[in-house]
Amino acid sequence: MKEVILFGSTNLATMLYYDAAGRDDFKIACLAVEKAYLRGRTEHLGLPVVVFEEVQDLFPPDEYDMMVLFHGQPRVRERGEKFALAKGRGYLLRNYVSRGADVTPDLTMGENNIIQRGAHVGFGGTMGHDNLIRQMVYLGHEFQIGSHNTFVAGSIIGGNCTIGDHCFFGLGAIVLNWSTIASDSFIGAGSTVIKNTEPFSKNVGNPSRIIGYSHEGE
Repeated sequence: MKEVILFGSTNLATMLYYDAAGRDDFKIACLAVEKAYLRGRTEHLGLPVVVFEEVQDLFPPDEYDMMVLFHGQPRVRERGEKFALAKGRGYLLRNYVSRGADVTPDLTMGENNIIQRGAHVGFGGTMGHDNLIRQMVYLGHEFQIGSHNTFVAGSIIGGNCTIGDHCFFGLGAIVLNWSTIASDSFIGAGSTVIKNTEPFSKNVGNPSRIIGYSHEGE
């Protein structure tokens, strides 16, 4: 199995480095950082740090896979942009499921999904590409999740929920069963969603209320 290039957030790369230690199916080759953010770094955790714009020459896509690591907030659409940038370089984007996560074997998902330690993923679920499921997240059964979403630690998503693209769920956010979360929704930390959200809406409080709207690309 190919080794993996981690592109993006050093913090998320560090979490994956420690979680994947000792695994034969997920060996990290290097970290790739865009030139504007390199700041002179050449190594991290003993791994080489390379310029993303030059990564194909050093670690070609026919020999290495890649994983894109971006938090997605405050610019939630940046996740999708970086995903497309990596795909455009010809890399296969790998999924990662921590061995400390509780994930049913019938989960269907695309590329570049990350499920971290302590997460619970219920049966009958589907998700698209590039979703970040942080520690201790609960995803109820038979969910439908789009692409480029971030579920921060401790968020709880009830069963039979439908979630669009580019959504962000803050620390401890709760979404009740059968809810539909429209694309580009923001759910604030500690908020409880009891009804469907609107596209680009910012939802906070218990029960949640709309406090404003974001604009595409922000």
